[in-house]
Amino acid sequence: MTFAQRKQLILSGWVATVAVVGVVLAIDKPELWIPIAGIAIAPAAIASWLWTAPEATLSQLIAAARSRS
Repeated sequence: MTFAQRKQLILSGWVATVAVVGVVLAIDKPELWIPIAGIAIAPAAIASWLWTAPEATLSQLIAAARSRS
C-alpha cells in the first residue's frame, strides 16, 4: 500500500466516523448538519493538502535508480 493510499484511507475513515457520529447525534436537528459537515470535511481537506510523503533517502534513491537500469 502506497503512502497516498494510506493517507486517503485514514482521511476517509475520519470523514466517515465523524459523519456517522453526527448522524446519530443530530438526526433530528438540521441546524447542526452544516457544522458537523465542516468538522468532518475541513480537517480532511487541510490534511490532504499539507500531509506530504517523506523525502526518499539516499539508499531508496539508489535502489530506485538500479531497478530502472
